[in-house]
Amino acid sequence: MDIETNKGLVRRYLEMWNTGNMELADEVLAPTWIDHAHPEVTGPDSVKQSLSQVRAAFPDFRITIKSIVSEGDMVAIRTTIQRTHQGNEITSGVMWFVRIADDKMAEMWTGSETSS
Repeated sequence: MDIETNKGLVRRYLEMWNTGNMELADEVLAPTWIDHAHPEVTGPDSVKQSLSQVRAAFPDFRITIKSIVSEGDMVAIRTTIQRTHQGNEITSGVMWFVRIADDKMAEMWTGSETSS
């Protein structure tokens, strides 16, 4: 895959979280998917469960891309995550590093920002 295709794959993953469209998990994630920040979440089916739980708890959950870069098989993305909890809007800055293999997202590492 080229770098623009890799970035598009990650954008589709974020679309899944923003819309709740679970079918995208099978499209973008490798069967052996691992999120190193959440090692208990492995593979598309486990991600679908997490997605369902997050969307139920935070129906307004939204990830916005601030910047995205790609080189080789890696995509780095800087985002904000917005959601409402007990009437308060919460915004978090998050960075992800995603490795692409065989046209799917294979693994991801997470970092957080203290300010956005």
